[in-house]
Amino acid sequence: MRSTRTLSKSDFKLARTCATKLYYRELGYPDNRDDNPYLAMLAEGGYMVEQLARLMFPEGIELEYGRDSGRNWQATAELLARPDVTLFEGTLLSGRKLARVDILRKRGNRLELIEVKSKSFKGDALSDSPAGPLRWKVKRKGGYPILTEWIPYLEDVTFQYHVLRELHPEAVIVPRLIVVDTSRTTTTEGLPGMFDIRRDIEIHGHRRDLDVRFTGDPAAVHPEEILRVIDVTAEVEELLPSVAEAADHFVTLLGDDEPVREVTPINWNCRDCEYRVSAGVTPSGFRECWGRLAEPAPHIFDLYSLGSNKWEGERLGDVMIRNGMTGMFDVRVEHLVKRDGTATSHAWRQTVQLQYMREQRTWIGEGLAASLAQLGWPLHFIDFETSMLALPYHAGMRPYEMIGFQWSAHTIDGPGATPLHREWLNVRDRWPCGEFVRTLREAIGDEGTVLMWAPHERTTLRTVRDQLLRYGAADAGLLRWLDRLTGDDGATARLVDLNQICFECFFHPDMKGRTSIKVVLDAIWKTDPDLRARYREWTGEAGDADRGPYESIEPIVVNGTTLHVADGTGAMRAYQAMVYGAERHDRQIVEAWAGLLRRYCRLDTLAMVLIWDHWARQVGTGALRAAPPAR
Repeated sequence: MRSTRTLSKSDFKLARTCATKLYYRELGYPDNRDDNPYLAMLAEGGYMVEQLARLMFPEGIELEYGRDSGRNWQATAELLARPDVTLFEGTLLSGRKLARVDILRKRGNRLELIEVKSKSFKGDALSDSPAGPLRWKVKRKGGYPILTEWIPYLEDVTFQYHVLRELHPEAVIVPRLIVVDTSRTTTTEGLPGMFDIRRDIEIHGHRRDLDVRFTGDPAAVHPEEILRVIDVTAEVEELLPSVAEAADHFVTLLGDDEPVREVTPINWNCRDCEYRVSAGVTPSGFRECWGRLAEPAPHIFDLYSLGSNKWEGERLGDVMIRNGMTGMFDVRVEHLVKRDGTATSHAWRQTVQLQYMREQRTWIGEGLAASLAQLGWPLHFIDFETSMLALPYHAGMRPYEMIGFQWSAHTIDGPGATPLHREWLNVRDRWPCGEFVRTLREAIGDEGTVLMWAPHERTTLRTVRDQLLRYGAADAGLLRWLDRLTGDDGATARLVDLNQICFECFFHPDMKGRTSIKVVLDAIWKTDPDLRARYREWTGEAGDADRGPYESIEPIVVNGTTLHVADGTGAMRAYQAMVYGAERHDRQIVEAWAGLLRRYCRLDTLAMVLIWDHWARQVGTGALRAAPPAR
């Protein structure tokens, strides 16, 4: 019997999206969330924001907490008996409702409940709302509704408020949010580097997976420059009835011996369920909820952009699910039109997918040959990796400003030439964007076509151009080069988006509804032996049909944990771990991270070369000749 099962605020937030998920969490069902909370924590930057916020309350007492919630609450209650006290990480336990408060400040009969969030908040754009910065600026139905994007954060605070009010009904409770204001800049240089992270450490007899400390000079840091304190009393009072009712209901689902499984009607939103795990993984919450409707392959979830289709004013996916039609081929062409009979903007792509997946054939659009023929030599295939931290990297920067920390480029000088690879990676705590674009310019020069996959590279170049101007780090020639590259000088841009060409002109059945570079390469990899041969020639690595290049990227092991870089998010997390993580002073681990990042980014540009070469051979425009390994 487990009578100590409690409803934490993270439990509450999960159950708020779907009550059935609480049952799966309590029983430890496997889920598809990031399996490395440490890297996720680094990417989110919340640990830095919380430590920075604490500097605003120098009198604060940090509480240590173990696995015994009752003892944690007892320690908090003893300190709250004082007339005036400020607590960090105080534990609240009311019945079976459990909450840990970032900052709890008591002054007599007044309790300030302060939740620190790393969520971005553009203060200069929202401050003119008549009812407050977290509400609509325009009155609707007699009031100013709370902005939808803020409701989950405000319900988090409201849950804590509900628990605290049950414990102290006589107190005046003032709930507040501390958020990151992206309209402001910092005067502090190197702020993210002023935090020390330790992993798997024992403090005062309590084992912690992570411990974070501010190591800078508190007198030299001004948290209020970029952190905004918002009184959310009105929002909490508005949400309280619903949150309190839901919390009390979720407590009943915890059960005594076993949790209670509440049946929630399935719908299209289940597509993004945490418990929708890969085939073969058991138990599967998704399959338990969906039963036979989870079985069709291909599934309606595999059809491109089906979630945006409507049928008689309702989401088409929900209509089909309700009628037990979850196979992709249950979708008919007449489903893909608007009420007035006209096709939706993406219906043509859906139609192509349906037809060619049913026939298991590759589709090559009429525009592919023309798109490739207009590419002028030399061809430069580029890929950028970027990062955005909650706290500004350097003085004069805003929170969540993008920086480019890595680029890779494969260049083909002309027909039959061997792809030449160049790369650059920042490995130090500094603002790298100036060197980022200058080294890129040296690599790809002023001539030829620059090929990317999706608009990310163009966005990055424009962001860096703006930074160069604001920081006085640009020369006229570099600015002209950037404008010519992006087409902002009024001429035709040198940048060409291969993903757009893929979307408009190419489909392989194994791509299903996606066009990411990894998906496209994996699809053609299996069926094109010439492509695999080229890969072997250029890299000297095995090009087995059953194991694609991305699968061959070997992970690294840090402190017994296996770590991968398989996409852009993984690259960002790897970079932040390398520069700001717990092992940033370990040269061997930093070099391992750097090697993994180089391998991943290099593969992204090589993948573009391979896809371009595959297309060129399919349409007969003349692809690369077999050549020795790239230099």
